[in-house]
Amino acid sequence: AAGLADRTLWIITSDHGELLGERGLWYKMHFFEDAVRVPLVMAGPGVPVGRIAADVSLVDLLPTLLDYGSDGAPPELASAVDGRSLLPLATGGARTAARPVIAEYLAEGAVAPMLMIKQGALKRVTCAADPTLLFDLEADPLELENVAGRPERAADEAGLDAIAQGHWDGEAVREAVIASQRRRRTAHAALMTGASQSWDYQPWRDASRQYNRNTGGEMYDTDRRARIPYRDPPAPDGGEAE
Repeated sequence: AAGLADRTLWIITSDHGELLGERGLWYKMHFFEDAVRVPLVMAGPGVPVGRIAADVSLVDLLPTLLDYGSDGAPPELASAVDGRSLLPLATGGARTAARPVIAEYLAEGAVAPMLMIKQGALKRVTCAADPTLLFDLEADPLELENVAGRPERAADEAGLDAIAQGHWDGEAVREAVIASQRRRRTAHAALMTGASQSWDYQPWRDASRQYNRNTGGEMYDTDRRARIPYRDPPAPDGGEAE
């Protein structure tokens, strides 16, 4: 036996949720709970059975995998990442301080950058083109009552706004997006003049090395990778590789 079950961490999650007619909406493209809240299931050595109530984010997956794959000594990254390892939380270690969860949306249907900040029970959604949304998910889990702008919520909004201001400059992001669109439209117009050139990525592969062939004496990596445990390539002298 390869013993993979004793050294494999399983994580089941998704990049987004989905609406199926709730609020008259379909797909995702917003920050209601139906779209932004997804399962995160972990199983593996050292991960006890249980349920943990904590705000985490998909940006935490990379640090978690690096932490697990390096036995707690992850390599130094070329640039900083926003997330942090969930392994201490999943294995019953000490909890780190709570932090806000941040999500951004700048794709289809957004006429200006959208930002969501969730801290504790409060979730705030801002967009320069739309009214601010503030929901208390503990008192209003279905997000039916927007409490933004209420005097009793002024301190909460000020705190969340400070987090937003520290995260990004929404107007600067909008201007950068528009500048990028203009550059790409100019490039597109040029490429459509004469013989057009598609931007689609087209990798060229050597098909002779993608599959096991019955010619030649070398066992290619495709065959070695299919074996559990992995089989090292043969030594140049025909003996067993070290």
